[in-house]
Amino acid sequence: QFYVIINGKFGGNIMRVDYIDNKALVTGFGCFNLSSSCSCGQSFRWKQRDGGWFGIAGHRAAFVSLNCKTLSIEPCFEGDADWWTKYFDLERDYSAIEKEILNDEILSVCLPYASGIHVFNQEPFEALISFIISSNNNIGRISGIIDRLCRLAGQQFSINGELYFAFPEPCSIAKLSVEQLHSIGAGYRAPFIKKSALMVADGYDLGGLRNMSLDEARKELYKFPGVGPKVADCVLLFSLGHTDAFPIDVWMDRAMKELYFNSLPPSKAQLREMIARLGKYSGIIQQYIFHYARHVKLGK
Repeated sequence: QFYVIINGKFGGNIMRVDYIDNKALVTGFGCFNLSSSCSCGQSFRWKQRDGGWFGIAGHRAAFVSLNCKTLSIEPCFEGDADWWTKYFDLERDYSAIEKEILNDEILSVCLPYASGIHVFNQEPFEALISFIISSNNNIGRISGIIDRLCRLAGQQFSINGELYFAFPEPCSIAKLSVEQLHSIGAGYRAPFIKKSALMVADGYDLGGLRNMSLDEARKELYKFPGVGPKVADCVLLFSLGHTDAFPIDVWMDRAMKELYFNSLPPSKAQLREMIARLGKYSGIIQQYIFHYARHVKLGK
């Protein structure tokens, strides 16, 4: 047994990781609701199991549970905890963001429904393909298509004798035929998936979008087939560090109208202005609004 200190200080507590055998126990982070974060539709490879969540991210698979402010990650080998804490965005002070929400007369209604929700830091290519698949789709079907895609083209790896499939590399998806993608249920998105994978396999650097302004990064993502405003903002928020990207779907459209515009549809300029007022963490705040809207079935 040994421990390491990870960057991140919250209310005087320093984040710490204790390794016990092949398990990591993370303590000292801020507010975090694992269940809400895994089930909110930002990532599609997490499944509830035995009081926790099992997920595959990158070439890692782990069972993760949260109990008494201790996050358990298993298996988690020496050094991997740093990767997982970044993935779960544990180094960000969400308590400070929630304090701002609590002090906002309008947004404060969202907090009881969404406190502790985190925005995950996913791999950009996986996020791009996943959110192209998500267009006009529901979470169950999206997860099924992604699982079948991983089995079809992902690299197989083993942990403790169990076999799993990583998300496929761009070149692996690019080699698939449109017919193969149709066979896993991708539907009209099949050619979009193949062409987008080919663009990345040919050298397009998705990681470079981190260093662009939000508007510039959006315009770049629009070059990919099947990517419109919502998909672009999902990719930017959930994988490229643009915390001011603000995906708008049916739930968010209803929520913004009801919370800010007396249930009337705003103009694009009015909506942009309102989002800008939410500040540099508007995308993270969007997750609180989204979670609230879904739970209370806002506007239905």
